[in-house]
Amino acid sequence: TTLYGASDYANLQLFNDVISYSGLGAFSSTELQKALAGKIANADLSLGQLSTNVSGNSTPKDVETMLQMVYLYFTNINKDQKSFDNIMQQFEVALKNREINPDIAFSDSIQATIYAHNPRVAPITIDRLKDVNYDRILQIAKERTASAKGWVFNIVGNYDEETIRPLICQYLGALPAKGKVMKSKRELNPVKGVVENTFKRKQETPKANSVMLWFNDEMPYTLKNALCCDIAGQVLSMEYLDKIREKESAAYSVGAYASADLGADNYRMFQIFAQCPMKPEKKDVAIRILNEEMKAIETTCDAAKFQKCKEFMVKQNGDRVKTNGFWLGVLFDSYHYGYDGYTDYSSTLEALTTQDICNFMKEFNKAGNHITVTMLPEE
Repeated sequence: TTLYGASDYANLQLFNDVISYSGLGAFSSTELQKALAGKIANADLSLGQLSTNVSGNSTPKDVETMLQMVYLYFTNINKDQKSFDNIMQQFEVALKNREINPDIAFSDSIQATIYAHNPRVAPITIDRLKDVNYDRILQIAKERTASAKGWVFNIVGNYDEETIRPLICQYLGALPAKGKVMKSKRELNPVKGVVENTFKRKQETPKANSVMLWFNDEMPYTLKNALCCDIAGQVLSMEYLDKIREKESAAYSVGAYASADLGADNYRMFQIFAQCPMKPEKKDVAIRILNEEMKAIETTCDAAKFQKCKEFMVKQNGDRVKTNGFWLGVLFDSYHYGYDGYTDYSSTLEALTTQDICNFMKEFNKAGNHITVTMLPEE
């Protein structure tokens, strides 16, 4: 999406929806669904910030149908005006009352604060629907799929190699591969430093809500750091539940989660995110604990909670290695970033101690990046 400018922001935001409701080849969207009856096969084209993506899934016997759909996304997306008009009507209905919904105001404010009001993340509103142009969306799709040069296809599953090879040659090998590989640049980065946005909204049922984001994009991306980040998020979530909801009765629910992201050009991002819908009269207590626990985990990580996290992650890993999606991720990271998060996963997790979590959090918090968005009820 970063290859396109301001005049296309609305088109880019609805690109994935509009393309998924378009037809393929000789079929309209509705005709395509009828043609697929009895088959279990699907494919989608989508745009990310830095990449154009095609994804699909099927049963082993319907692999050819999935690959045919992929081929058509590159060569023959069918303009389906009726489906487009329907989806735009649905958006119109859905967006009609968004302005008066305090939860949407809160969600918009989170995005705007984290990305410093970058117009690329401005929400789609009813008045921006007029900027969405179906022909332009189809043109963008054509530009992004004009050449398969530079594309990497990962296929995982219980396919038969002898059967699938000629199909790959027929449908992927036949794709046009002339043209230049265009390199996009990362434009959406969270704002650095300490940022606070507190605002009031009229609400039928008065409630307060706070979201906090801490991040560090300077620490080296290692398997150990990624695991420490994950566990820290889980432990914090349990601490928040114990202290904010159970002990202080200051919140209806509270949780934290962590993510460790790896990307091109040495991009890495460790994030911990907390959300707390609070009782308005106890907001100060809840916010204080959210901040205190984030600091406290630098020196103390509860051993019982830590052990619980490790046991959960061992089980989770045992489950996910049985899925195609997991192996797609392993292949992707290995091919694009030279990163292996699989081979030493179990041994690295097993060796972790509570002190490792504290050490990680001490380093993580040194970045000093902390964004807080709080919505309070109008009195």
